[in-house]
Amino acid sequence: MIRGASHWSVWAAVSKTNASMPFSRSMDAMMCASPGPAASETGTRSCGDGMVRVYHPSMCGRYAYFYKLNQVLQLIAGGWTTEEAFDAIFNVAPTMRAPVILLGKNGEPGLTKLTWGLVPSWTEDTSIGAKMFNARSETIREKPAYKEPFEKRRCVVPISGFYEWETLRELKRKKPWYVSPSDESIMLLAGVWERWGTGEDRLDTYTVVTTQARGRMAEIHERSPVMLRGTDWSTWLTGTQEEAIGLCEPREPDWLSFRPVSTRVGNVKYNDPSLLERVENEPGEQLGLF
Repeated sequence: MIRGASHWSVWAAVSKTNASMPFSRSMDAMMCASPGPAASETGTRSCGDGMVRVYHPSMCGRYAYFYKLNQVLQLIAGGWTTEEAFDAIFNVAPTMRAPVILLGKNGEPGLTKLTWGLVPSWTEDTSIGAKMFNARSETIREKPAYKEPFEKRRCVVPISGFYEWETLRELKRKKPWYVSPSDESIMLLAGVWERWGTGEDRLDTYTVVTTQARGRMAEIHERSPVMLRGTDWSTWLTGTQEEAIGLCEPREPDWLSFRPVSTRVGNVKYNDPSLLERVENEPGEQLGLF
């Protein structure tokens, strides 16, 4: 059911961004950049196919959701929601609003929309959120921006699948992959959220928690979002800090499907189902790399 603002912890209006705010102004620069954020550190790995792949510390900067509202509510056994419905987005990027599951004031899980890219409550510069779309599980309990949200404001991000770029150094290009459950079920990612400001300036934001990649995912990127299976989502929301950290242990996700997709996903102006289609070799792309 849909509840009014006085009955739960996150209001529908808290996630709206004002066009005059720095956080909103940063969107165009962020979205029109090349796929994947710039990284201050990189790592390399020599692969059996003779190529050298470059891995950036940050990851999971784009995802898609095209499920129905009632599908998410079924997952959380009803609960509250601020949404009458929501439209599918096939290219969700930082600074956009997207569905998030969190606990209301009465401890009941529910669904609302928040802005992707965590803005710390103490910062004076809201534009920092455009860069804070991932949080490393290994340091989440120490970093000032994430420590309190992890302790008190964990959330779950329901998605249909995410995009990740594999960088081939010798070709000086990036290859995007779409990663999703093989059975096409909803994927649940671990996250934390934060509230910045008050009144009309209030902004509620979230970030996706990451861990070390394993299996096929590690061949594309060294990091992976923390994926919650079964009832893990409930443990993430309500469990102790130790229980939550335990869910961040690297796992080999043998239930995932991987397919190469178009580089158009690197531009946020593209938002349609064709982004999910398999694209083996785009014009100018060399053959036999994977």
